[in-house]
Amino acid sequence: MSFAPGLIGAVLGAWGLWLSWHGLKSQRTAEVIAEELGHAVVRSEAIQYRQLLGSGYAAPNGRIDLVFSVTATGINGPHPLGTLEGAIECYRSVSPGRVVITGTSASVDSEGNSGDAGTGKTVLALSLMLGLAKQRGAGEPVPVRLTAASWPGSEIRKWISDYLEETYHFSAGDARAVVEADLVLPVIDGLDEMDSSSSPGYESRSASLLRAVERFESGGAHCPVVITCRHSHYEALVNAEAQPQIVANFHIARVDPMRAHSYIAQRVAGTARGRARWQPVLDALEATSRNGSASAASVALTSMLDTPWRLTLATTVFQERTQGGTYLRDPRDLIALAVRGELYAYLLDRYIGAALAAPYNGIDQGVSPTYPSQRARNRVARLNTESTWKQLAILAQYLNGNTHTSLRHRRIVAGRVLSSTDLVLHELWPIFSPRRVRIVDYLLTLLLSFSFLILPSLAALHERGRVGLLSIACVGFLSSLSTLRAWPQPHHFDLSVIFSLVGRRTLFRHLKEAVIIGGAMGTLLWILEDASTGLLAGSSMGVGLAILNAIRDLTMRGELPATDPREIVHGDAVALLGYGVTLGSMLCILAVAGGNSGEFTFVLSFGFLFGLMAGAGRVALRYMAFLFCGRGKLTWRLGRFLDDCYRLGILRIAGNAWQFRHRELQDHLASRPLPAQRP
Repeated sequence: MSFAPGLIGAVLGAWGLWLSWHGLKSQRTAEVIAEELGHAVVRSEAIQYRQLLGSGYAAPNGRIDLVFSVTATGINGPHPLGTLEGAIECYRSVSPGRVVITGTSASVDSEGNSGDAGTGKTVLALSLMLGLAKQRGAGEPVPVRLTAASWPGSEIRKWISDYLEETYHFSAGDARAVVEADLVLPVIDGLDEMDSSSSPGYESRSASLLRAVERFESGGAHCPVVITCRHSHYEALVNAEAQPQIVANFHIARVDPMRAHSYIAQRVAGTARGRARWQPVLDALEATSRNGSASAASVALTSMLDTPWRLTLATTVFQERTQGGTYLRDPRDLIALAVRGELYAYLLDRYIGAALAAPYNGIDQGVSPTYPSQRARNRVARLNTESTWKQLAILAQYLNGNTHTSLRHRRIVAGRVLSSTDLVLHELWPIFSPRRVRIVDYLLTLLLSFSFLILPSLAALHERGRVGLLSIACVGFLSSLSTLRAWPQPHHFDLSVIFSLVGRRTLFRHLKEAVIIGGAMGTLLWILEDASTGLLAGSSMGVGLAILNAIRDLTMRGELPATDPREIVHGDAVALLGYGVTLGSMLCILAVAGGNSGEFTFVLSFGFLFGLMAGAGRVALRYMAFLFCGRGKLTWRLGRFLDDCYRLGILRIAGNAWQFRHRELQDHLASRPLPAQRP
C-alpha cells in the first residue's frame, strides 16, 4: 500500500527539484552577472590602485597626478590634455571606446635611456577602470584587467571567459553569458611585456594579440578595449602595420621639474631636517624649471627623476635608515650619480634592501592600511636582504625565460603558454624540472590515498571483509590517477561565506531544495528499507547536498574577492577537507541507519578518497610537490613571502597573480642573482 504514495512522492520531488533549478537559472541574467562582476572588480582593483599610488608600505605616502594628451580620430571636441580625475570624460568622448595608453618618450638621459618606462600607464588604466565600474549604468560593460603576457593565443572572448572563471570564480555558464552579452570591457595591461625584442615585427606575439583585438567585434562593430604599452614598442607595431585600425591614444607626459619638486617637498622634505637633507635636489629641480639657468648636473638629475617610478625609487632608497634612526645615504649624492650615468642601476641595486628596512624608516607611525597588524610588520622585519634578493632573482629569471618574440618560440608546458609576468602559486611548478615535480606529485597523492587505508585497516578485517578493503583500495588508486592531468584546476570550499548575509540567504534557498531532494530519497529508501532508515538517509543527504551546493554557488559567483593570490592554494586544500568531511558524514549517517555504527572510520576514509578522486586538493598537492623540489632555493612559505613583498611595494597584484612592481625591476633581478654590496 505504501509503494504508490512513495513513487508519487519521488516523482513529484524530482519535478519540484527541476522547477527550482530552472527558476534559479532563469534569474541569472547577463545584467545580474555583470552587476556582481562590477562589485568584484571595484573591491579588488581599488586595493591595487591604492597600492600603486603609494608604491607600497616602504615608500613615502602620496601620489603624483598624471597628465596626458589625447590624439585620435572620432573625438567629439578637442581634448588636448587629461588628468587622472578627468580620464573617464576623455574616454567617454572616444568612439568606439578603443584606447591605447602609452608614455611619452624623452630625450636620451644620462644613462642612455629614452623610453617611457614607469610613466604610470597601469595607474591610469586602473583609474579609468575604477571610474567606469563605479559609474556603470545598465547595459554598460564592466572593465576587467587582463595581463597581456598571459594571453594563451585564443580569441579575446575565450580569453575573457577563462579569466573570469579562474580569477573571479564565475561558473563557465555565467562567464560565457556576460561575455556574449558584450558586458565586459577588456583592459589589456603590458602589451610591451609579451616580447623579448624592443622592436617587435608582424609575427611577434604582441602583433598577434592586436590582430585578435581587431577581430573583437559585435554585429560588425568594433568592441571597446583599453591597452597599455610602451611608446616605442607600440610605434614598432604601428610601423609593422599590426595596430588596430580605429583607436585613440592617451600619451602620458613626463613628470616636469616643478611636479617632482612638489612631490619631494611634501613627502620627504616636510620637516626642517628633511628639507636640509633634500635641499640640493630641490634646488636642482627648481633651477631646471627656469629655462636657461640650469647646470648640466641639474639637467641630468631632472631627466632621471621624470617618472613616478623613478621618483619612488629615489625617495625610498635615500630615506632608508638603520634601526637606530640614522640615514644611510645623503640625497645630494643623487646629483653625482646622475652625472656619471649610474643613478638608475644604483637605485635598483638598493631598492630591495630599502623596502625591507621599512619597519624602521620613520614612516610606520600608527596602523598602516597596507600592514594592518603588528605581527605582519614583525615578520617583514625579520626578512633577510640577501635571501630575499636570491629568491626574487630565481622567480625573475624564470619569468624572463618565458619571454619570446615569435609565437613559434613560446615556452609551452603541457599545452599551456607560460607567462612572462605573472607569479601564480599553483602554476609556478615548471620552474624546476616539470617531470620531476609531476613525479613527486604522483607519489604524494599515492601516499595520501593509501594513508586513508591505514585507518580502516586498524580494525579487524572481518568487520568489513576483503570486499570493503578492496573497494577502498580501488578508490585510492583511482584518486592517484587524477595526477595525470598536467594543469589541475583549483577547487573552492569556504565555510566562512555561509555566515555572511548573502551566504545565509543562499543556504536557506538550497535548504528548500534539500527538502525536495531529501523527501524524494527518503521515500525511495522507505520503499526499499523502512521508515527510520528513509528519514535518516533522506535528511542527511539533503542537508549535506544543500551545504555543498550553497558553498559551490557562493564560491563560483564571484562572492570571494580576487585580491589574495594565496587563497587559491589554501581554498583547494580546504576543499579536500570540506568535501571529505561532508561526504564522510553523510556516509556515516547512512551507516548508522543501516545498523553499521562501527564503520565510521571506514566511511570517512571513503569520503576523503572520493574528494581526491574528484580533483579536490590537486592544486595544493602539486604546490607541495613544487616546494619540495625547490627546497633550499625557495622558502616553504612562498605565498606569505610573496605577499610580504607585495605589501612592501616590490610586487603588485593583478587578478590572482603577483607581478614585479615594474618590468625593469624584474629584468634587473633576473640579470643579477646576487645583491650588490650596500649601502
